[in-house]
Amino acid sequence: MKQRKVEIIESAIALFAEKGFHSTSIQDITDHAGMSKGAFYNYFSSKEELMIALFHYYNDKISQKISEIGEQNLPPRETIKKQMVALFTSFTEHKNFIIMHFREQNSTINEEMRKHMLKTQYRSMKWLETNLLSLYGEEITPYLGDLILMAQGLQNTYIRIFIFDDQLLQPEALAEFLLQRLDDIVAGLQKTKATMISIKNLENLFSRLHLHTEQSLQDTIHQKLLNMGKTLDKLPLPAEKRDELKSVIEFLLSENEKTDPNKMVFQGMLANLKGVKELENDRKDIARIMGIELL
Repeated sequence: MKQRKVEIIESAIALFAEKGFHSTSIQDITDHAGMSKGAFYNYFSSKEELMIALFHYYNDKISQKISEIGEQNLPPRETIKKQMVALFTSFTEHKNFIIMHFREQNSTINEEMRKHMLKTQYRSMKWLETNLLSLYGEEITPYLGDLILMAQGLQNTYIRIFIFDDQLLQPEALAEFLLQRLDDIVAGLQKTKATMISIKNLENLFSRLHLHTEQSLQDTIHQKLLNMGKTLDKLPLPAEKRDELKSVIEFLLSENEKTDPNKMVFQGMLANLKGVKELENDRKDIARIMGIELL
């Protein structure tokens, strides 16, 4: 990633943590980063796009550390402990991001942001599922859903405390403490054989949320395509050119109706709409929602 882009992201993290997303302007971010607004728009089309980029930026860094530890083929308990330590250490190194995350996680920024947060939560669940099964064996499967929720609850509660006083955070000690508490919980669950939520319940919940989010995004794309069609009707274009562009939009509307719209198709067809400045904002928005680069 280009250094200037990183500088924008780091400035945004600091300001969003201090002032909140909605109270921070693009001018605030560029002033903090020591650059012009023009330089900002070389990398991001909007503050919302920046917000999504910084979540990817931080999560990619953490995921890389976690993956590297997982590839070391250590015993299960040592693997999960080292991954916890890496996670907690990153919290002390990127406290501003954690503050921003808890500040904004319930904010209705946009559908794409909610989609990203949902995917992050799902990855966290699957990480715990894999590691807990490795650590305690298949016999904990009936209690896995409850165990995942309790593990996440313990971790998130301590993280919130450390936001206010990060001197309390000792990554090694916390990782060992939480593993011991998980031992206690597993022993209690196996003793009472009580369950509230199974792993299947959690999978079904994420499946429903995913479908709901995907449908909301498709509805947004549908509306933007319709807006582009209406805009074309008002532009002083040759009839042949207008018909050509409207056929592209109609094709994309049809593709968007599919259960899993093809991103490559969208990328290629959106390129045909390039050069009409009145369509450019919607074209960029659709590409951002789809997670594709404009050609």
